Amino acid sequence: MKTLAIAMQKGGVGKSWLTRSLAVAATQDGLNVLVIDMDSQQSTLAWSERRDAETPLVQFATERELPAVLKRADAAGCDLVVIDTPPARSTEAPAAVDVADLVLIPCTPDIEAYEQISRTERLARLAGKPALTVLTMTQPSGRSEQDIAQELLSNLNLEMALPAIARLKAHRDAAREGKTATETDPGSRAANEINELWSVISARLQLSTSALVHKHKRAKVRK
Repeated sequence: MKTLAIAMQKGGVGKSWLTRSLAVAATQDGLNVLVIDMDSQQSTLAWSERRDAETPLVQFATERELPAVLKRADAAGCDLVVIDTPPARSTEAPAAVDVADLVLIPCTPDIEAYEQISRTERLARLAGKPALTVLTMTQPSGRSEQDIAQELLSNLNLEMALPAIARLKAHRDAAREGKTATETDPGSRAANEINELWSVISARLQLSTSALVHKHKRAKVRK
């Protein structure tokens, strides 16, 4: 089982949106996915309650409950756990980072976000966890924001996952239905960007290999 923590000190950078989108992309890839919502606002849990699909499974957990939830997920044969964390200074984000195999740090193309990103990167580094940044909510036209972000993050010695994720209406429309763009508009730019980002993350987590081995073992057990 692999664990992906989505964390950033600043709010409003798309943590919950990315959590949902990547969890669904992983589910569509054939993985057994659990989403843990650690934000007290529980927006990801509310999104799941609007869904007409049973997967991915979403549940709320506190910092104290997290180890037990992960233990149950592993025992149940979960392939991937995606953790949505709250912004600002909280104990939940460090707890999620501590158990993560990879930390994804969303960042909008704003100076306020750039100023905060190093705090989350430091949190991952001190925990000995690999981290990737991803630029979110960019303008749909042009690549200037992505180019600027790559230069700034490079100066901070931060690795940036591509592509950047544009602010597109397809994401908002899908969220109202408890879905994601890869479900409601699978051929769209919004869906393609999420799928490309998921490919980067799944490769980094080596999920394509581990999931196949895992499923093979389960098939043998059923026999």
